[in-house]
Amino acid sequence: MESTDQRKISRRHDIDWLRVILFALLIWFHYAVFSLDQLEGDWENIEGFNLILFFVIGVMHQWRLAALFVISGMGTAFAFRRRNWKTYVKERVVRLGLPLIFGTYVLFFGVFEPVKTTQLLLKIFPGSEEMPYWHLWFIYNLLIYSLLLTPLFSHIRKNGDGRVVKLVRSILNVRNGLGILVIPPLILALNGIIFKPWEFGEVGMWWEFPRYLLYFLFGYLMISANEEYFRAIDKIRVPVTIITPILAIIWFLSDEAIAIPDVMEGGWTKEGYPAFSMGATLAAMIQSFHAWFWCLLIFSWASKLLNKPSKWLAYLNEAVYPTYIVHMHLTFLPIAFFGIIGFGYYAGMLFGTVLVMIGVMVCFEIVRRAILFRPLFGIKGGNTEVQRLFPFNKTEGDHYKVILSLLFHALAVVMVVTLWTFLIGAGILSGE
Repeated sequence: MESTDQRKISRRHDIDWLRVILFALLIWFHYAVFSLDQLEGDWENIEGFNLILFFVIGVMHQWRLAALFVISGMGTAFAFRRRNWKTYVKERVVRLGLPLIFGTYVLFFGVFEPVKTTQLLLKIFPGSEEMPYWHLWFIYNLLIYSLLLTPLFSHIRKNGDGRVVKLVRSILNVRNGLGILVIPPLILALNGIIFKPWEFGEVGMWWEFPRYLLYFLFGYLMISANEEYFRAIDKIRVPVTIITPILAIIWFLSDEAIAIPDVMEGGWTKEGYPAFSMGATLAAMIQSFHAWFWCLLIFSWASKLLNKPSKWLAYLNEAVYPTYIVHMHLTFLPIAFFGIIGFGYYAGMLFGTVLVMIGVMVCFEIVRRAILFRPLFGIKGGNTEVQRLFPFNKTEGDHYKVILSLLFHALAVVMVVTLWTFLIGAGILSGE
């Protein structure tokens, strides 16, 4: 039976706000990083080389995706409240699978090489240069994690006061919050120690695959514990705020200090270094505690400051998936163009990020009004939701609404062609 405590849990505004904020940061992050490629990856080529920006981007890369997978796990815990496992699986396949297939075969031209694309889509860890789904690896991994963990999620739902939840609550109730501070990063460090030596971790593959699965699972388990989780993060807010910046500095310095190449990325056995050593173990511990403490830092302060309703939150939350799906198409052309005309790094990053933000929201406004395109871009609902939107809600007469529907579907097709053009144009300008 599902526990009374579990039934009482309600959607948290802070978690939704964090989801929106982190996906917006991801758009900025990608623009900043790919702008650096125009400078051949050399930070010294940035005017007035800024160590602070280098530090921010390096540190953020360690925790931003981890936090997003934790948030996805938390969202899954909320989704499982009133769903059985069959409904959950069906919804995950539609919400994640359709955008993944559409993105792979249409947005990223996979339809022109269907056999090769399908082989790579089904291949385990194809490598970043061969991924047919590009940045949609996040959705790809999330779909796999959701399916793999469904039996456990179903068990927890049926046994809300069972052994798993009791274990999580006992960890969260350890004195002074030491349970949530120490146990998850130790498990993450163990993953790094065992798997990291053998292969370079990239975009959710190799040792990063089980790493992000753990973050996703941790998010689910913490919300399953309900109030114990929120009490725990309230207790640790001050110490985490003090310790996290210190860990960031330690991580930043240790990446160069530990005499193992790619010790934070993995795969050093290919360089002739031993798989296991004191330095490698220390690096795994630093990396795991650093990333986990950043997650706790933002969750604890979001719980205090962001758990408030807003008329904009539902709108922005709905925009997350479609804007994420299209943002890469809109990123490369401004970077290439600003590089050609000689814009400085910072000016290009400022104007380019604003342009991409505007572009992704325009795309969102188009596809949310085109019924057939909504599920392809990860938007829930169909005709009922469309009819509530302007101009449908101001239009009388079914024939006029049909004309509007055809218009927005035509605009969606034009949008897809435009996204192709942006990618092709960026390649031409970059000489690729």
